[in-house]
This record gives sequence, C-alpha cells and structure tokens, in this order.
Amino acid sequence: MKWLGAVLVLWGALEGFLLRRRERLLPLRVGQALAEDLEVLRCGVCLCRAPLPEILEHNLAEGEGARYLWGPLAALLSEAGERSLTGCWRQAAAGLPDPLRRILAPLGTLLPTGGERLAEAIEETREELTRFLRAERERQAAEGRVTAALCLSGASLLILVLI
Repeated sequence: MKWLGAVLVLWGALEGFLLRRRERLLPLRVGQALAEDLEVLRCGVCLCRAPLPEILEHNLAEGEGARYLWGPLAALLSEAGERSLTGCWRQAAAGLPDPLRRILAPLGTLLPTGGERLAEAIEETREELTRFLRAERERQAAEGRVTAALCLSGASLLILVLI
C-alpha cells in the first residue's frame, strides 16, 4: 500500500511538471507559428497585393497562429463596421501572450499603408520575434530543469513524510 501511495505521489508530481511546462511553452509555440506566418503575410500583402481578409481566409486559416491571432482578426474584420484595420489588429493582438503582444502591436499602424514600409516592418518584427524565441528557448530549458528538480524533490519529501 505504501508503494502505491509513493507511485501516486510521483505520478502527481509528474503531471504537475507537465502541466506547468505546457503552460510555459504557449508563447514559444504561438511565437514560432507567427514567425512563419508573418512571411506569408508579407508576401500576400506586399508582393501579391491581395486583400487582407483573403490572405487570412486562404493562407493563414490553420495552425497556432490562426487560433490566437489570424482567426480573431478575420472575425473582427468581417464584422468591423466602423472599426479601422488598426483597431481590429489591436483587439486581435490583445489575445496573445504578453511578449508576443508587445512585439506584434506596432504592425497594426502600418497595415493600412502597405507597401515597402510594411514589408520592412514585418521583416523587423520577424527578426525581433526570432530573437525572442531564441532567448525564450534558452530560458525554458534552464527553467525546465529547475521545475523538474523541484517537483521531484517535493514528491520525494512528501513520500518520506507519509512513509
């Protein structure tokens, strides 16, 4: 019976670690998807000169980026009414995790203008997003080791106390 309790405590610690890891990886997963999607956006808006709703519907309708930014932006644009493109972008970007919101927010003011300035801004945003992702991966690796050690040591201590 003691062994069963010990296994259950260790199982709980593992589940706690995995849950925490999944939550902490969200900005990384979404950021990676958005970094790839920004190139599609740049090509669609600046090179092909396609309208933004068409790009959102045909090219950016799937994946993590669509779930957190492109889908909400498409929905806001379809019911925009009096809201501007900048306002829709700001509202859609508000649903992103904080560092991504801060990185992507400046694009909203340049979307209506299009052209070379927008292409440069999208490229700068992609570079900043890439730097963030690199730093975040390093931080996640270090934090993951610490979190795993804390979960395992806490579980071990609980097992010793209960036995």
